[in-house]
Amino acid sequence: MIRAGTNGSTPSCINFDNDDEYIELDWSLPRGYTSWNQEGRTMISHIYVSFNNSFITSIQFRYLENGALVLSEKFGPSEGHSLRTVRLNEDEFVTGLSGAQGRCGGIRNLTFHTNRRKDGPIGHDGMDASLTKIEIDPAISDRREFGGFFGSYRTECLSGIGIYVNPITSSDRVEKRENM
Repeated sequence: MIRAGTNGSTPSCINFDNDDEYIELDWSLPRGYTSWNQEGRTMISHIYVSFNNSFITSIQFRYLENGALVLSEKFGPSEGHSLRTVRLNEDEFVTGLSGAQGRCGGIRNLTFHTNRRKDGPIGHDGMDASLTKIEIDPAISDRREFGGFFGSYRTECLSGIGIYVNPITSSDRVEKRENM
Protein backbone atom coordinates (compact mmCIF):
# COMPACT_ATOMS: atom_id res chain seq x y z
CA MET A 1 0.00 0.00 0.00
CA ILE A 2 1.34 3.44 -0.93
CA ARG A 3 0.14 6.82 0.32
CA ALA A 4 -0.30 9.41 -2.44
CA GLY A 5 -0.92 12.98 -1.35
CA THR A 6 -0.48 15.03 1.78
CA ASN A 7 -2.11 15.03 5.16
CA GLY A 8 -1.30 18.68 5.84
CA SER A 9 2.31 18.27 6.88
CA THR A 10 5.71 17.20 5.65
CA PRO A 11 6.86 13.58 5.95
CA SER A 12 9.78 13.11 8.29
CA CYS A 13 10.72 9.60 7.12
CA ILE A 14 9.67 6.69 4.90
CA ASN A 15 9.44 3.16 6.29
CA PHE A 16 9.27 -0.07 4.29
CA ASP A 17 7.93 -3.33 5.66
CA ASN A 18 9.88 -6.59 5.43
CA ASP A 19 8.53 -7.31 1.94
CA ASP A 20 9.36 -3.79 0.66
CA GLU A 21 5.75 -3.53 -0.55
CA TYR A 22 4.20 -1.19 2.03
CA ILE A 23 5.34 2.39 2.31
CA GLU A 24 4.43 4.15 5.54
CA LEU A 25 5.20 7.83 5.89
CA ASP A 26 5.86 9.20 9.36
CA TRP A 27 3.96 12.50 9.27
CA SER A 28 4.67 15.15 11.87
CA LEU A 29 1.54 17.25 12.35
CA PRO A 30 1.71 20.71 13.89
CA ARG A 31 -0.12 21.30 17.19
CA GLY A 32 -3.89 21.65 16.68
CA TYR A 33 -4.07 19.27 13.71
CA THR A 34 -5.79 15.88 13.86
CA SER A 35 -4.97 13.09 11.42
CA TRP A 36 -7.56 10.66 10.05
CA ASN A 37 -7.22 7.36 8.25
CA GLN A 38 -9.68 5.34 6.19
CA GLU A 39 -7.20 2.76 4.85
CA GLY A 40 -8.90 -0.31 3.44
CA ARG A 41 -12.34 1.29 3.26
CA THR A 42 -12.64 1.08 -0.50
CA MET A 43 -16.28 0.42 -1.40
CA ILE A 44 -17.40 4.05 -1.16
CA SER A 45 -21.02 4.83 -2.00
CA HIS A 46 -21.15 8.48 -0.85
CA ILE A 47 -18.69 11.27 -0.03
CA TYR A 48 -20.11 14.13 2.07
CA VAL A 49 -18.19 17.40 1.86
CA SER A 50 -19.02 20.43 4.06
CA PHE A 51 -17.67 23.84 3.11
CA ASN A 52 -18.03 27.55 3.75
CA ASN A 53 -16.97 30.58 1.67
CA SER A 54 -13.29 29.96 2.40
CA PHE A 55 -12.52 26.28 3.00
CA ILE A 56 -13.60 22.66 2.93
CA THR A 57 -14.56 22.24 6.58
CA SER A 58 -15.17 18.48 6.83
CA ILE A 59 -15.42 15.22 4.95
CA GLN A 60 -17.29 12.00 5.70
CA PHE A 61 -17.74 8.72 3.80
CA ARG A 62 -20.43 6.07 3.45
CA TYR A 63 -19.12 2.58 2.64
CA LEU A 64 -20.50 -0.78 1.74
CA GLU A 65 -19.06 -3.28 4.24
CA ASN A 66 -20.25 -6.86 4.60
CA GLY A 67 -23.43 -6.04 2.66
CA ALA A 68 -24.39 -3.07 4.87
CA LEU A 69 -23.95 0.68 4.48
CA VAL A 70 -21.64 2.12 7.15
CA LEU A 71 -21.07 5.81 7.85
CA SER A 72 -17.55 6.91 8.79
CA GLU A 73 -16.65 9.39 11.46
CA LYS A 74 -16.89 13.04 10.35
CA PHE A 75 -13.43 14.57 9.91
CA GLY A 76 -13.61 18.28 10.73
CA PRO A 77 -16.41 20.68 11.72
CA SER A 78 -19.56 21.00 9.58
CA GLU A 79 -22.24 22.74 11.62
CA GLY A 80 -23.80 25.67 9.74
CA HIS A 81 -21.92 25.05 6.50
CA SER A 82 -22.99 24.04 2.99
CA LEU A 83 -23.02 20.33 2.20
CA ARG A 84 -22.37 18.58 -1.12
CA THR A 85 -22.84 14.85 -1.64
CA VAL A 86 -20.91 12.84 -4.22
CA ARG A 87 -22.78 9.61 -5.00
CA LEU A 88 -20.90 6.75 -6.62
CA ASN A 89 -22.64 4.02 -8.60
CA GLU A 90 -21.95 0.35 -7.83
CA ASP A 91 -19.52 0.08 -10.75
CA GLU A 92 -17.80 3.41 -9.96
CA PHE A 93 -14.59 3.85 -7.96
CA VAL A 94 -12.19 6.66 -7.06
CA THR A 95 -9.19 7.10 -9.38
CA GLY A 96 -7.75 10.40 -8.09
CA LEU A 97 -8.54 13.89 -6.86
CA SER A 98 -7.58 17.49 -7.43
CA GLY A 99 -8.20 20.84 -5.82
CA ALA A 100 -6.56 23.86 -4.24
CA GLN A 101 -5.00 24.63 -0.88
CA GLY A 102 -4.89 28.13 0.61
CA ARG A 103 -1.80 29.93 1.85
CA CYS A 104 -2.70 29.22 5.49
CA GLY A 105 -2.98 25.49 4.80
CA GLY A 106 -6.71 24.84 4.53
CA ILE A 107 -8.13 23.03 1.50
CA ARG A 108 -10.20 25.49 -0.56
CA ASN A 109 -11.81 23.08 -3.03
CA LEU A 110 -11.79 19.44 -4.13
CA THR A 111 -12.71 17.55 -7.27
CA PHE A 112 -13.13 13.77 -6.99
CA HIS A 113 -12.08 11.74 -10.05
CA THR A 114 -13.72 8.37 -10.71
CA ASN A 115 -13.57 5.84 -13.52
CA ARG A 116 -16.76 7.47 -14.90
CA ARG A 117 -16.47 11.25 -14.25
CA LYS A 118 -15.10 14.17 -12.26
CA ASP A 119 -17.29 15.69 -9.53
CA GLY A 120 -16.35 19.22 -8.50
CA PRO A 121 -14.92 21.60 -7.73
CA ILE A 122 -16.63 21.45 -4.36
CA GLY A 123 -16.05 24.49 -2.13
CA HIS A 124 -14.47 27.81 -3.08
CA ASP A 125 -14.27 27.62 -6.88
CA GLY A 126 -11.84 30.46 -7.54
CA MET A 127 -8.18 29.88 -8.34
CA ASP A 128 -5.82 32.76 -7.60
CA ALA A 129 -2.09 33.21 -7.09
CA SER A 130 -2.31 32.55 -3.33
CA LEU A 131 -3.60 28.99 -3.85
CA THR A 132 -1.50 25.87 -4.28
CA LYS A 133 -2.88 23.36 -6.77
CA ILE A 134 -3.49 19.81 -5.49
CA GLU A 135 -3.28 17.01 -8.08
CA ILE A 136 -3.30 13.37 -7.00
CA ASP A 137 -3.38 11.13 -10.05
CA PRO A 138 -1.98 7.70 -9.17
CA ALA A 139 -3.30 6.27 -12.48
CA ILE A 140 -5.77 3.90 -10.79
CA SER A 141 -7.44 1.82 -13.47
CA ASP A 142 -8.75 -1.14 -11.46
CA ARG A 143 -11.02 -1.02 -8.39
CA ARG A 144 -8.51 -3.18 -6.48
CA GLU A 145 -5.89 -0.41 -6.74
CA PHE A 146 -7.88 2.13 -4.66
CA GLY A 147 -7.01 1.60 -0.98
CA GLY A 148 -8.93 4.37 0.82
CA PHE A 149 -8.32 7.95 1.97
CA PHE A 150 -6.25 9.64 4.69
CA GLY A 151 -5.71 13.24 5.75
CA SER A 152 -5.85 15.82 8.52
CA TYR A 153 -8.06 18.60 9.81
CA ARG A 154 -7.94 21.37 12.37
CA THR A 155 -10.66 23.24 14.23
CA GLU A 156 -11.81 25.27 11.23
CA CYS A 157 -11.05 23.21 8.11
CA LEU A 158 -9.75 20.15 6.31
CA SER A 159 -5.98 20.66 6.02
CA GLY A 160 -4.85 17.62 4.04
CA ILE A 161 -6.11 14.68 2.00
CA GLY A 162 -4.53 11.76 0.20
CA ILE A 163 -5.26 8.37 -1.35
CA TYR A 164 -3.93 4.91 -0.52
CA VAL A 165 -2.92 2.97 -3.63
CA ASN A 166 -2.58 -0.84 -3.87
CA PRO A 167 -0.14 -1.58 -6.68
CA ILE A 168 -1.22 -4.60 -8.71
CA THR A 169 1.69 -6.79 -9.73
CA SER A 170 2.05 -8.07 -13.26
CA SER A 171 1.31 -11.64 -12.05
CA ASP A 172 -2.05 -10.39 -10.66
CA ARG A 173 -2.89 -8.94 -14.07
CA VAL A 174 -1.87 -12.11 -15.92
CA GLU A 175 -3.98 -14.22 -13.56
CA LYS A 176 -6.97 -11.91 -14.06
CA ARG A 177 -6.65 -12.14 -17.86
CA GLU A 178 -6.34 -15.94 -17.71
CA ASN A 179 -9.52 -16.17 -15.61
CA MET A 180 -11.59 -14.15 -18.07
